[in-house]
Amino acid sequence: MKINVSIIIPVYKAVNTLNKTLNSINKQKIKSEKKIEILLVIDDGNNYKKIVPKMSGNISLRFLKTNSIKTGPGNARNVGLSKARGAYIGFLDADDEWSENYLEKMYELVKKRGLCFAPTRVYKNNKLIGEFVGKNKKYLSINDIGEVPCSFHPFVKRSLINKFENYRSQDVYNTAILLNKKNKVEMIQNEYYRLNIQKESVTKEKGFSIKIEQAYKKYQVKSLKMKNLKVSKMFALRRIKNKKYTEWAQKNKKGFYEYLREEKNG
Repeated sequence: MKINVSIIIPVYKAVNTLNKTLNSINKQKIKSEKKIEILLVIDDGNNYKKIVPKMSGNISLRFLKTNSIKTGPGNARNVGLSKARGAYIGFLDADDEWSENYLEKMYELVKKRGLCFAPTRVYKNNKLIGEFVGKNKKYLSINDIGEVPCSFHPFVKRSLINKFENYRSQDVYNTAILLNKKNKVEMIQNEYYRLNIQKESVTKEKGFSIKIEQAYKKYQVKSLKMKNLKVSKMFALRRIKNKKYTEWAQKNKKGFYEYLREEKNG
């Protein structure tokens, strides 16, 4: 059976969120008879088969396991990539959601361009914190990775995707590598990726900014060695912003995305 899109979802401690995430796919307004597979890559050893909803239409669920516990989202995504059958790959986290026309618009655009993105809207307690896009709202460029320090989740032609690193912010690094090959990449309009801040969000972990600094430094150095100078520069900028956030958080006792909102609003 030909699969049009493979959606990779790393799953770790997602008992309370996965159902809502999957239902955001169930609610998608899909115009044509696309064949879609969802790859749930279980990274905590739990059995999620009994709690997931029945998927509608031509959407199938596949359950995969990592070879251990808490191997990280990068490894989980790589497991998904190794088993994916779709011509195009999409990414979703197990506590996030898609707006209702997200899949249709992303699929139509990725078929034309090979790579596309959507705005990221960040919510906390169902309250919108902010929407993050590129400097030009219609496009995302490599420069935006340094200026807009949040994650963007691509739809990408399978042959273009790289393996993920096993460090923090590996999705950001992969996005930077993809954007480094193009001057700019088109973004869908009027739809969005919904990033939900949870009580156990990684941005709230003790030592979060230190771990992020270590990851950014690694990506900066690796990019220099590979002569990807634009990518290296973007992670240098991210390190500067992360330092500013650390200083701000010590004074304000608030989270990372609250900082981004304040920075965005000036």
